[in-house]
Amino acid sequence: MTARRWIAAALAILLTAALGIALLKHKTRSSTKRQVETTGYRPWKKRKLEFNKQIAPIVYSNCAKCHYPGSAAPFALTSYREVRNHARAIARVLDRGIMPPWKPERGFGEFLGNNSLADQEKGMIKQWLAEGCREGNPSKRPVPPKPPPQWPLGEPDDILRMSERFKIPADGNDIYRCFVIPTNYAEDRYVQAVDIVPGNPRVVHHIINYVDTSGGGRARELAEGGSGFSAFGALGFPIVGGLGGWAPGSTPYPLNDGVGYFLPKGADIIMQVHYHPTGKEETDQSRVGLYFCNQPVDKRLRIMPVAVPPKVLRIPAGESNCVFWAEQQIPGDITVLRILPHMHLVGREIAGSAILPNGSFVPIVQINNWDFRWQNFYTFKTPLHLPAGSRVRLEARFDNSSGNPRNPNNPPKLVKFGVGTNDEMCVLWLFYTVDSEMLTLNAPAPSNYLDSWTNFVWGKLSAGRK
Repeated sequence: MTARRWIAAALAILLTAALGIALLKHKTRSSTKRQVETTGYRPWKKRKLEFNKQIAPIVYSNCAKCHYPGSAAPFALTSYREVRNHARAIARVLDRGIMPPWKPERGFGEFLGNNSLADQEKGMIKQWLAEGCREGNPSKRPVPPKPPPQWPLGEPDDILRMSERFKIPADGNDIYRCFVIPTNYAEDRYVQAVDIVPGNPRVVHHIINYVDTSGGGRARELAEGGSGFSAFGALGFPIVGGLGGWAPGSTPYPLNDGVGYFLPKGADIIMQVHYHPTGKEETDQSRVGLYFCNQPVDKRLRIMPVAVPPKVLRIPAGESNCVFWAEQQIPGDITVLRILPHMHLVGREIAGSAILPNGSFVPIVQINNWDFRWQNFYTFKTPLHLPAGSRVRLEARFDNSSGNPRNPNNPPKLVKFGVGTNDEMCVLWLFYTVDSEMLTLNAPAPSNYLDSWTNFVWGKLSAGRK
């Protein structure tokens, strides 16, 4: 081979190698680009993110509504210094998906009060933390957010409270305590909105209100001989309705005009409070504010449970992927305003959906990382209309293995339906109105429309284990 041919061959080899390297780089860049698109975060240029410009608006609008001085949160996030000082904790809870504590997944029902962070917002905070928490120009420092008003809806029509202050010990397990609050109303009332103010946000984790006309709450309180009674989850006696709930960052939303919570005359409000000790003895005397309907009420807010029946819900010891389902047919045209998913400690995932008569599928809610401590009511942005013949389906996964850190039993034991701490439940409560009901025209809803917290086996129910 001549020298000219050797040079040509060498050039060909070099060109081929260069082309291969270029293709490899292009493939790597494309793969990286696809990964960024998959995660949903578009990184900023290095050291361009600043607290005063980009980070404060995210933190103040999504985090500071709970993390403000004197709130239930363990620390405030209302200034650059406070955010910087808790940088490690913020990074840790973002990575683990603990904060913000909004459990429903995006795209499965749209709810009011969604304080979750989009992937881009999470990525910006993480990048800013990793790059040293730049504050930026002090002259561009935003105005710190103000704590929310005590009564965001204005002064209530009536304010009821626990009969006395309750002592929470410095140490020990979390406490679930129910307090009986008599209403003493001489006539039936309709309530348009309910707001709850914890007496001591440092120890109050969440509150749920129930309506009792049976006297069951008073009987349990008398039997325990003190202020209130202990109950985890269900109360253990019939209740006739609910009156809202509270969790850190929750916002009270009034019902639409013409719709009301029914509060029978002489009823008791059972206020169920979840307390967590702080390391020192504390006291609490929480309050509930009622806003009565000031216009004629046509529709009563009702409660419909879709639940895995007690006889079906049996979770064998050691099983980490135990899936149950329940499906209930809707008796007629209804409109769902709010929902409340509910499980106990070995529950891991829960999802609700509707199958309409034409076969179309409507997602209601999906929670992939269930945590009993962060259960909440969810109010639809747009009320969900379900025509007659629709079916509401509930599906949930339980982890009764030793690998579940929230499993109350070590070693794991068979877990069955029950209202106790170590028992389980699997319910999706629908808070709804009946489209045909017109109370002002003396046209109440037919009796086949359920209004019950605890009637889990009704109508055309089917359920089982997958």
